[in-house]
Amino acid sequence: MDNHPATFDVLLKRFRGRAGLTQEALAHRAGLSIEAVNKLERGERRTPRCDTLVMLARALGLSAAEWETLERAARRPTRAHAHRQDCPVAGPVAVAELLQGLAELHAREASLLDELAAIGLDAVAPADADTLCVSITRHIDA
Repeated sequence: MDNHPATFDVLLKRFRGRAGLTQEALAHRAGLSIEAVNKLERGERRTPRCDTLVMLARALGLSAAEWETLERAARRPTRAHAHRQDCPVAGPVAVAELLQGLAELHAREASLLDELAAIGLDAVAPADADTLCVSITRHIDA
């Protein structure tokens, strides 16, 4: 048995490497800044917020066991954060619920894309939000 479990920064780097992501790619997928990911991996931020943990877990595609390991590492008491409690979304059930929610979100996205195609807006690049807004406004005004 390992008397010195891996720290949060080590685990985050390991999971990111296994996923084949750069810090920039992980930051983009998780909706975090590159600086935030960098500071977490360097150990400058050792106790990320629960929402940050959830975003990282989703972006990395962690299993329930991996999530628990990462969450446990993030919640190890330090003098500065001895008052922090476990993340309320920890555990395999919560991870399964998060993954189900993500699947539902993807299904809704696909449905929305189908609806956009039905009204002739399928040629708009998803990343071009301004063009999409203008196109929708024109369609409504027509």
